[in-house]
Amino acid sequence: MFTTIPSSTLRKLVKLCERKEALMAQIQDIDREMMRLQRKFAVPPRNPALGVARVTVTPAKGRRAKRGALKEKILRALRAAGKKGATVSDLSRKLGVRPANLYVWFNGTGRNVRGLKKIGTAKYRLG
Repeated sequence: MFTTIPSSTLRKLVKLCERKEALMAQIQDIDREMMRLQRKFAVPPRNPALGVARVTVTPAKGRRAKRGALKEKILRALRAAGKKGATVSDLSRKLGVRPANLYVWFNGTGRNVRGLKKIGTAKYRLG
């Protein structure tokens, strides 16, 4: 199994394992210190039956959008809406963007876009 792995890679793996073991030892020392302090101040130990708080890491849904991608999406949707314009909630549904993000965009970046006009409460048009 290890015959196809270069020796330099094996050395790196050994170093990483040693580092991991050292960190695990530090974690165990911290746990022991925490238990000692809990006993000293009469803090009851956690009951695993009550449930364990798990730390979860959610993977990224995809790549981050390119710079200016939201602007292009918004302008394309407003062009399609024509003179009647579009509300922030309509754009939110069409573009799959949270309404709060659109409000911030219109208040910041939208102010610098030529031809973009506010025509009502949370309603914008291009042209």
